[in-house]
Amino acid sequence: MTDRRYGINKYGDGKKYGASDLREGLAWNVSIDWDGDGLFDDGNEASRLTGVSISRGRKKLLQAVGQGFENIPTGTAVVTLRNDDGRFDGWNTSSPLYPNVGYGKEIIISVRDLNGTDSPYPLFYGTIMDIVPVGYGGNAKVMIHASDGMDYLRNYVASVAIQENITPDTAIGKVLDSIGWRWGKDLSSSMDTIRYWWASGNKQAISEIEDLALSFLGYFFISTTGTACFLPRTHVSASVVDYMQEKLLKDIDNPQPYELQRSVTRLKVHPRYQAATGTLWQLLGNTPSVQTGAANALTLFANYSYNNVPVPAVNVITPVATTDFLINSQTDGLGTNLTGSCTVSMTGFGDTAKLVITNNSGTLGYITFLRIRGDAIYEPNVSDVTYPDDPSTVRNPRELVLDLIWQQDLNTAVDIANIMGAFYGGNHPIPNVKMEAYPDFQFKTELFDIVSLALPYLGLSGETFRVGGIEYETDAQYENCQKVQTRIYMEPYISGADFMQWDTNATWDTSTVFGY
Repeated sequence: MTDRRYGINKYGDGKKYGASDLREGLAWNVSIDWDGDGLFDDGNEASRLTGVSISRGRKKLLQAVGQGFENIPTGTAVVTLRNDDGRFDGWNTSSPLYPNVGYGKEIIISVRDLNGTDSPYPLFYGTIMDIVPVGYGGNAKVMIHASDGMDYLRNYVASVAIQENITPDTAIGKVLDSIGWRWGKDLSSSMDTIRYWWASGNKQAISEIEDLALSFLGYFFISTTGTACFLPRTHVSASVVDYMQEKLLKDIDNPQPYELQRSVTRLKVHPRYQAATGTLWQLLGNTPSVQTGAANALTLFANYSYNNVPVPAVNVITPVATTDFLINSQTDGLGTNLTGSCTVSMTGFGDTAKLVITNNSGTLGYITFLRIRGDAIYEPNVSDVTYPDDPSTVRNPRELVLDLIWQQDLNTAVDIANIMGAFYGGNHPIPNVKMEAYPDFQFKTELFDIVSLALPYLGLSGETFRVGGIEYETDAQYENCQKVQTRIYMEPYISGADFMQWDTNATWDTSTVFGY
């Protein structure tokens, strides 16, 4: 079996990326951090590789019946490795990997074109979810299933105190920090500002991030190197790859235009306002006791509300003795006033607070009055912004509905609706294409890169798209993994004079179309 591994230190002299048959053009890297030290120095498993399948990004732009954009699913990879010696058997004490074969180990997949000059192409970074044995004896193999960092984001909830005048990229960074994200961040600056934002701890981190990205029509994804990435809607770059018809397989898909076309765009906007200082929460209905001594402090959690609606708040005041809390030796308040010998500390979480009441009086006390004051941030109503202004004038309407949870500026929403409405009211191609045997075309793109497509077969020439999804699949008939098919799912995107930039060396002719 040809050794298709690459690596400067272990498998080459610094000039070559591992031993390889000259008739074969791809050198693979499948590195797994079996011992969990973060160094990936446990060996490159590519010499045992017989199959690779990777799927990242989305295959469709819009959800069913136009209820918003499709979210980015968890990226997945499956690598198939020969296991005739039991190397990947978790029960095999003779394996050099024992006892580290198992769930949760990090994996890197990349490939190098030995006939080209480019550096290795990163394809996937994630965590092993399952190791499935297949076959027997000399045909024994394992299929290693892995997921990218999206899986981590779906397993933790985010809690961030209320923030004022924060940008979406900064807010996403705070969500990642709140759950201990450790794989790096590449969050491009946004020109948008969120007047009030918080994460209450009731939603998955990915849901918080998706709400932030969608509210400002940005893009969030996990890169091929495991980094958490955010691109604002204003991010438009030069084309990364120019796909030409002669290098594409004939199996081309371009869904019918009505799948994307929408005659009405409806944006749901959430303006939020700051109320005057008032009571956000008050202890009602009981008088809990507080034992004496710091070790016996009583902890309570308070949920803020305004007009009986849950809300976050700013300028929240830690309860002040006598003004905001009273503690007495009797439940009816007629005993000894112990308030002066008691303290209340508070930790705010945006829309809730943690209160710790300590009784230092030496006498059992009862809380007869306790409240929290502050300025509620309330939403009087959800506002709909539509294009056209009067949707009733549209015959047989097909709606694109976007709930922009953190969009609080109606003027901005009107501008967005006018641009999006006109765009999605038109016809735009949404092709996906396949290719193989062209590494410099197959492996260069990242999610939401800009690419151009010259495809006369579909009447397309010079159009540019964003990459919405990427798939790689080796041919099962060739276990040397030298035949790889790539599928690129392309999406039209909006560009305008206020947020469009082109490569300074670019040249265009009269057939070039912008805005796809």
